[in-house]
Amino acid sequence: MRTVQFLLIQIALIIPFCVQSQSKVMDPSVYDIWNTIENIKISNNGDWVSYELTPGKGDGTLIVYNTRTAEEIKISRAENARFDAGNNFLAFMIVPHADSIRQLKLADTDKDKMPKDTLGILVLGSQEIRKVARVKNYKIPEKGPSFIAYQMEKRSMKEDSTLVKKEGDDNGTMVIVANPSDSTEVQLPFTKEYSWSERGGKILLHQTGEDSTNVSLISIFNARNNEADTIVSDEGKYSKLSINEDGTLCAFIADRDTNDLDIKPFELMFWNSDSMQVNVIADTSSTFLFENWQVSPHFKPVFTEDDVRIFFGVAPEPLLKDTTLLDEEKPEVEVWSHTDGRLYTQQKLRVKRDREKSYAMYYDIQRDTVIRLAAKPIPDTYIADNLTGRYTVGTNNEDHLQPISWLGYDYKDVFLIDLISGKQRRITKEIDGYPDISPGGKYIYWFAREDSCYYSYDISQLKLNKISDNQFFDERNDRPMTPYPSGMIGWTEGDLFMLVYDHYDIWKVDPRGRQTPTNLTHGRPFQTKFRHINLDRDVDYYPNDTTIMLKVFDEKDKYSGYAMLNIGNGDYRLIEQGPFDYTTRVVKAKDSDDLIFAKSSFERFPDLIHTDMSFGDQRIFTNANPQQSEYAWGSIELVEWTRDNGEVTKGLLVKPENFDPEKKYPMIVNFYEKSSDGLHRHRAPYPHRSTINYSYYTNKGYVIFNPDVHYTNGYPGQSCYDAVVSGTKAMIEKGFIDSTRIGLQGHSWGGYQIAHLVTKTDMFKCAESGAPVVNMISAYGGIRWGSGMSRMFQYEQTQSRLGATLWERPDLYMENSPIFNIDKVNTPVLILHNDKDGAVPWYQGIEFFVAMRRLGKPCWMLNYNDEPHWPLKRPNRLDFNKRMEQFFDHYLMDAPMPSWMKRGVPAVEKGYLDGFGIE
Repeated sequence: MRTVQFLLIQIALIIPFCVQSQSKVMDPSVYDIWNTIENIKISNNGDWVSYELTPGKGDGTLIVYNTRTAEEIKISRAENARFDAGNNFLAFMIVPHADSIRQLKLADTDKDKMPKDTLGILVLGSQEIRKVARVKNYKIPEKGPSFIAYQMEKRSMKEDSTLVKKEGDDNGTMVIVANPSDSTEVQLPFTKEYSWSERGGKILLHQTGEDSTNVSLISIFNARNNEADTIVSDEGKYSKLSINEDGTLCAFIADRDTNDLDIKPFELMFWNSDSMQVNVIADTSSTFLFENWQVSPHFKPVFTEDDVRIFFGVAPEPLLKDTTLLDEEKPEVEVWSHTDGRLYTQQKLRVKRDREKSYAMYYDIQRDTVIRLAAKPIPDTYIADNLTGRYTVGTNNEDHLQPISWLGYDYKDVFLIDLISGKQRRITKEIDGYPDISPGGKYIYWFAREDSCYYSYDISQLKLNKISDNQFFDERNDRPMTPYPSGMIGWTEGDLFMLVYDHYDIWKVDPRGRQTPTNLTHGRPFQTKFRHINLDRDVDYYPNDTTIMLKVFDEKDKYSGYAMLNIGNGDYRLIEQGPFDYTTRVVKAKDSDDLIFAKSSFERFPDLIHTDMSFGDQRIFTNANPQQSEYAWGSIELVEWTRDNGEVTKGLLVKPENFDPEKKYPMIVNFYEKSSDGLHRHRAPYPHRSTINYSYYTNKGYVIFNPDVHYTNGYPGQSCYDAVVSGTKAMIEKGFIDSTRIGLQGHSWGGYQIAHLVTKTDMFKCAESGAPVVNMISAYGGIRWGSGMSRMFQYEQTQSRLGATLWERPDLYMENSPIFNIDKVNTPVLILHNDKDGAVPWYQGIEFFVAMRRLGKPCWMLNYNDEPHWPLKRPNRLDFNKRMEQFFDHYLMDAPMPSWMKRGVPAVEKGYLDGFGIE
């Protein structure tokens, strides 16, 4: 008996060793096989769920899951799925095989000869999938009956000899309206544009006719009885087609010019099913237009939900080019002026937007009048389909644009606009906020960053009220700037209360300012944070006794979970909470209590879970990555240490699987600002654009340390040094880190901090620094090419945290610029900086590289051509991850130096040799 027990014990000890010894070591091929779950949809009755299982490379799969029977249907290469409102079918597009497309591209196949997408329709409750080849797109009514309309790819006249004219952009292609429940369908030929009414079962169509005359035809087709009402049958160009929810009203922009005028006589046309007539609401002769203004062809008309108003746009007539000069006779000059509101670089990026700028007006259908809402004095007016009250809000920032260059934001003047009379009243000026109107139309409100308080304007009393103290701002902001608000949920019914956040809690705020704000959650004493999970995107306001769903987050142990809160009486019920990251993307069925959620941890992938609002019966119904069990994964934990100033600081420590505290491990220190709240976030193998992948590197045997950094304004470099160096020393003191094999890795702001660190300490064996600023003086006067903005605000107000201009505190700019101390660097550095970086000028990376090179210090720079702040194209991300892996493996694991590090990749070899091999 003792012998048997001994053998069982030995077997028990051997099994874990065997499992570990068989665990696969990750290489870049894992990036291709790891799946993500995307585009989760649920039918209105909750019976069906669809989602896409997408691998890193290759064809994805659409999976349709029955929540009642647990059966599932798999459809290869299907995407863009949508359920109809009546729970009868699921539509999706089936794309060609990825390998087939690749082979055809290698063969330089013409675009017109490439395989096209196929429409798929799954009739729910059956295994029947109907397929229609060569479909461009499809549309389903948002709320209406179970029809589908889909537009076919163009056919050549060789393919179909019955065609009377060419199909394509000019003449349109076939649109088919079908009822999948009974397989009936109607063909609508030569359609250029089509749009469903949300609930009426009607389609607004722009066709070019079934003969060769190309006369435009605007009509409304009723899918319920297959009848059509013709609105327009005339020559001209028609665009921006808009139809109301029931399909009884439509509007569109018309250009019926037959003389090819330089200034087009655009018209706003309106059709009403009551009169069955089309009328011109606005054109060049309209008396309500300013001189040399016109109907805007760039503004799609918007119907309000009550079918009382049509919002449309007007604009100044466009500038005309001088056609008497040849292009080579015209000067090419940019005139930059100190009087410009926006920098010329910003203007260049906004040329199309500014040329297409529209100013809102509306047509009152019942009164048959047009009201002007916006003009150059009030260029921006809030409009929406739910704007059914008497008032709206307008803003003007045109007089306050210059400070964007050094503040990073603009000020606004705020106006109350009467939708009945068109009268405008300025209610305040020069605010730094985003004014909005309450759902019931009683208040205009905003958060003012200047004093971190909420304000409301009581429209009935014409009175501005300060309705909160400075308690609802981002209190963790450690930048030399006015903080942003913590955010808000929305309004209660009747505009009685605003539901707003402070850092932890949810509060009811009286928009009149008479009642003291009421705390509904009381999480601050426990460092517990509450945030709303929106289960219905169509809700404009919340009934005063409604129960809402919350995500709960404990800042101490980083546990999260879900809870329910009645916003009327404050009743609170915790549903569940644990050492997981619960998703905020909860998907709920419209007409049932069914919902889909996920929870993850470092080790646990966020597979989907089906339950209902009680959260009683939960079923995990996906297994996206079963291969994970084949790989050593690792674990993550929260660590704390005390800095020299006595401040306790937190960070994340990631350890390999079967961690042995008696061993010495190489460590990579990866950080940005504060990351410890992400303790329970899952990190699947993925070729990131800017950072190491935690599961990948722990699989290789690395320990990863991610310290939180707390900043002192004016001294970001020293703040980083204090946190990272003290934290690294604390990890070394644990006894399992090899102090001679520690690397650094970070990007952008993290890249800057790493560049600073290597000028101050030699404790790191190597460092990867992505898109770093190394010279705050040269960068200060530069441009963020992605936005065209001056970089000044970055240093004075935001992330760089210097808090002063260059001429006020030049000492701070020098002290925090690594370029002045490059001669002190003894750490090999890999720099990533791309030539189309719109956030950090890539000459910053060049300054770093050429200084290191001149001083004879080991340094490499990766520039992925035409890529922005980080490599986005998958081949570039794979390349970057492989080079970064080889870099760290060489310095921290004694791997041989690859050719690209040893001898580089000369320009003549670019595109031919990658240098990954070992010489």
